[in-house]
Amino acid sequence: TGSRAAAEFFIRGTYLKTDPGLPEAAGQNYHLRVGAFFEIAQGRILRVTNYYNLQDWLRQIGAGQ
Repeated sequence: TGSRAAAEFFIRGTYLKTDPGLPEAAGQNYHLRVGAFFEIAQGRILRVTNYYNLQDWLRQIGAGQ
């Protein structure tokens, strides 16, 4: 019906600032696969929901090491 769409992409980043409840940021690089899901109405995007693998991100930034 054209009311939904999805995209898959990779994001490369550098973890520079510690967010509350997350491991300490120390300039760690990461490369994550992301899924984005869009809700569309009247030709406009109403909502975007992104999903990624948090455990993979934590592994990449060295959490718990």
